[in-house]
Amino acid sequence: MYNAELRYFIQDTSLDFAKDCRDLKLLEQYELEVLVSAYRCDIDASDIEEAYQGEWESDESFTQNLLEDVGDIPRDLPWYIEIDWEGTAENIMMDYIEDSGYYFRIL
Repeated sequence: MYNAELRYFIQDTSLDFAKDCRDLKLLEQYELEVLVSAYRCDIDASDIEEAYQGEWESDESFTQNLLEDVGDIPRDLPWYIEIDWEGTAENIMMDYIEDSGYYFRIL
């Protein structure tokens, strides 16, 4: 990691959070943007691995993928069935938080 990137990371978070990320080797596992978003979402460094859900373009995309992955929505849902993804995402997002397209489960 370059010194400039590390300075940016510390500037956008806190020295304690940056040290925790270093100690937990999160700087090697995640992009800096993910860690900054976790900090902005008030996720403890020790919880990032469990809380991080990935990067998505919208709450609706995140929700659809989540529900398909856990088996609540079949991947081969017939084309004629429509799901209100916006409303479903509003309900699901009560248990998740997002910053800059990065999603975290609220623990």
